[in-house]
Amino acid sequence: MDPVRRTIGGGVAGTIVLSVVLVIAEVEARFQLGIGGTISRYAGVPDQPALGLLVFLVAGMVVFPLVFLALEDYLTRLPGGRDPAIRGMAFSLPLWVVYVAVASPDLPSLRGALHLSFTLFAHLLYGFTLGAVYHSLRDV
Repeated sequence: MDPVRRTIGGGVAGTIVLSVVLVIAEVEARFQLGIGGTISRYAGVPDQPALGLLVFLVAGMVVFPLVFLALEDYLTRLPGGRDPAIRGMAFSLPLWVVYVAVASPDLPSLRGALHLSFTLFAHLLYGFTLGAVYHSLRDV
């Protein structure tokens, strides 16, 4: 399978995993993440949460995977970079940092620490899945 289709397959799988972890965080920890609403507010259209959700899905399934593919040679040079899942996790860390800078509320509290923990875990799983699925589709 060609690299673009492989990486988009990894992005689809990674976005599903990320979404499941974030839904669990909303249900179990009672976080009010509201991904669609948050993204639409930052895009300047606060009354369009469906548009925000669409942006989240397209970014996670197509845009970020293509950026991952473009950076793959660089990521390979990182410690542990020979493992595609590690490359994916290294790629996902800056995504999480941007998320924290833009959307994380109440950071100095215990609730904020839990929020950071859940979202870091979700982003690392996204990257792990992106890299692992990208690699596993190589022989298909």
